[in-house]
Amino acid sequence: MAEAGSELQLKALANLLLLQQRLREARSEPELGFILVNDTRTLVSYRSAVLWLTAPTMPGGGRLVSVSGAVEHDEHSPFLQWMKSLCREISERPMQGVAELRKADVSAALAGEWDVHGTEQLLWCPLYSGAGDFIGALALWRETPVQEAEQRILGNWLSAAGYSLAAIRGKAFARLKFAWTPGRKRIAAGIAALVLLLLFMPVRLSVLAQAEIVARKPLVVRSPLDGIISSIEVRPNVLVQEGALLMNLDDTELQTRLDVAQQTLAISRAQYQQAGQQAAFSAEAKASLRVLALEGEKNVAEVAYIKSLLERSAVEAEQGGVIIMPSPDEMLGRPVVTGERLLTIANPDDTQLEAWLTVGDDITLLYYSEIQFFPNVAPDKKYEARLLRMDYRADTIETGELAYRIRADFVDTEHLPRIGMRGTAKLHGESVSLGYYLLRRPLATLRRWTGF
Repeated sequence: MAEAGSELQLKALANLLLLQQRLREARSEPELGFILVNDTRTLVSYRSAVLWLTAPTMPGGGRLVSVSGAVEHDEHSPFLQWMKSLCREISERPMQGVAELRKADVSAALAGEWDVHGTEQLLWCPLYSGAGDFIGALALWRETPVQEAEQRILGNWLSAAGYSLAAIRGKAFARLKFAWTPGRKRIAAGIAALVLLLLFMPVRLSVLAQAEIVARKPLVVRSPLDGIISSIEVRPNVLVQEGALLMNLDDTELQTRLDVAQQTLAISRAQYQQAGQQAAFSAEAKASLRVLALEGEKNVAEVAYIKSLLERSAVEAEQGGVIIMPSPDEMLGRPVVTGERLLTIANPDDTQLEAWLTVGDDITLLYYSEIQFFPNVAPDKKYEARLLRMDYRADTIETGELAYRIRADFVDTEHLPRIGMRGTAKLHGESVSLGYYLLRRPLATLRRWTGF
């Protein structure tokens, strides 16, 4: 029997050492709580266990961290709500060691539900930090009283748990202690002086703006007369030659007017001829010759004008280039008026950069200032350009913002980006201090908020 008892004690000691090692390896309160409520069963027997810990941010309060046999627990369940009240009441009593509690040892409000939630007795195992501060308790529900050997094992186990919990909380809530030694003061002063010098270091002020490649001198093709677009002979982004047919306007009405004008001209000529024959015998016919001649000239001019309109109904390209226009399907059949913009013909070998600088990013830009263009399709490429002009008045752009239009010429005229390419332009302004460069936008925002 003595040998059996010694073997059990050695087994309990081995379990205790193994569990203490696991406590030291725990990295969080939930992990430590899982070990306490579940693995304590290898040291002492119990039906269920609950770990209740004080809350460092809630003086006088506490919370249930772990429940045996469950990875997650519902704090709003009746049992855990009752256990939370029970642990809060017991924790207010001064207890230094393991205590056995029964229904008679708690208040009447809690004793009324003791038989519903608990067993014969509750083994209250308080946890203390190395400084002796109460930091929580392990509550074990048992059917039998605790033995002296179990008391000693639990004492060692709870002491190790208290130290581990205090260590975990020390890592989470401890504050760094910093002392201003003379050496640290000199280092801090050096860093401050370096930062101050850097804030006055001159840098080039720069901003970013949306940009697009456009033609330098595009030819805008406008409607030569009022009418309806009957056919379109070209497509967008197609290269055309000078004199190429672009589109036709419906000439039905003009053809009708020409027929009428030609018939009117024939009638006036016949009347003039008849009056000329009668002029030798009638003074009245002779007098009407001048009027009929003027009427004939008017009809000739009318026929010539209508013919010129018919010739202009076929819109041709006045120069070669790339066609820039909306969708042909949307334009076909659309009524147009004289002077209305139909399309644009751009020279692909004569392009420039158009950028839109928002009002909030407005900086002082000088003529021929440096600009870099980064296309969206190839952000690794960079095109150098020089500022030509900047509008003095801001207009509304596609995003709804107010922006100034900027035009710039490319430095390398041999390798130009294609028309229509979009990207980001970086505009360089005057030299300013690094402090101003970093604080320019925050200060502008603060000024708008405060009004100063």
